[in-house]
Parts: sequence; C-alpha cells; structure tokens
Amino acid sequence: MIKNVVFDVGNVLVCYRWRALMDELGFPKDLQEVFAEKVFGNPFWIELDRGVIDEKDVIAKIRGEISEYGDEFDRIWDNIDRLVEPYDYAVSMIDTLRKRGFRVYLLSNYPVSMFELHTRCGRFPFLEHVDGKVVSAYVKLVKPDREIYEYLLNQYDLEAQECVFLDDRLENVEGARKVGMKGILFENYEQAWAELEEMISL
Repeated sequence: MIKNVVFDVGNVLVCYRWRALMDELGFPKDLQEVFAEKVFGNPFWIELDRGVIDEKDVIAKIRGEISEYGDEFDRIWDNIDRLVEPYDYAVSMIDTLRKRGFRVYLLSNYPVSMFELHTRCGRFPFLEHVDGKVVSAYVKLVKPDREIYEYLLNQYDLEAQECVFLDDRLENVEGARKVGMKGILFENYEQAWAELEEMISL
C-alpha cells in the first residue's frame, strides 16, 4: 500500500528551461548547441549536484572548457535565477495528495547555491507544502546511486514498499526501484498523474 509520494524537482515540479534562457539572452542556435554539450551536458555538472568539490572550482572547470565563450557563460550565470520556473500544477498536485492522506517528499539532484537561490527567488512555491526533502549536494549523494534513496528512507523513517517515486530520468526511477520503491517515469503531468492515480488507488 502506497503511503508516501516522492517527487524529483527538475522537469517534474519545475521546468528546467536552460534552452529558453539562452533564447531570452539572444544566443544563436549554433552557440546554444555548444552550451548544450559543454555546459548543461558537461559531466562536471553532476559534481555540482554531488556537492563534494567546491562549487566555484567546478564552475571554473566548466567555464574553462569554453573559454572562448567566457562572456556568454558569465551572462548565463548572471541570470541563473531564471533557469527554472515552477509548473502551474505543482502546488495543487501536492496539496491534493496530502489532503487524501499521503505524505509528500522531494528527492532532487541540485547544487546548494542554486537551490538556495531558486528558493529565495520563489521558484519553489511547493517547499512549504511537502513533508520533507533530500537535496543531493547537501548530503553529498546523487541519484541514481542507491545511497541517496536509502538516505531518504532513513531520514524520514519510511518503508520502501510504501513509497512511489516520480522522476523524468529513467535511470533515477530504476534506482528507486532497486531499493524497493515503486517508480513512475515522468513524461508529462497528465501521463504521470494517471499512472500515480492507478497506483495509489490499489
């Protein structure tokens, strides 16, 4: 029986709008493709999420890989508060679940400084509506590593088989399933809510 619903944040509760941000900053399409690979797709990005290496050092490494576009990188970073935008359904979905007796948690890969910035900027209006959260860089663990799911379960005294986890990345959903949680791959709100309704109604 499902008692707890666990949400990822990026592309589940907020739109991770890095390409829209580049459009707003006037980056041409060819430059956007460079940033897609060298910045937002950079393997070092996971180190920001992991929080083990100093964030300034990680950002410097990423910037160094596109040194010829240093000014453009700085423009991105100066506007990093606009990187995400909450989905209209986020708060109402969480409130609906809680009114029906479910407890709701967040489990997200996110750098500390960015999480705090986006909190201050009002990008996470749902934070006060959840029962708890685990953010990767604060605990030095990342999805899909088993340890971060176990951290969530231990932190809030949850039984894995009583939890369902929603994430937009299949490897993260599979990571949850490996510790005994149910999992839903989030493709869009309608699809995910329908699957969740079916699962929690059993």
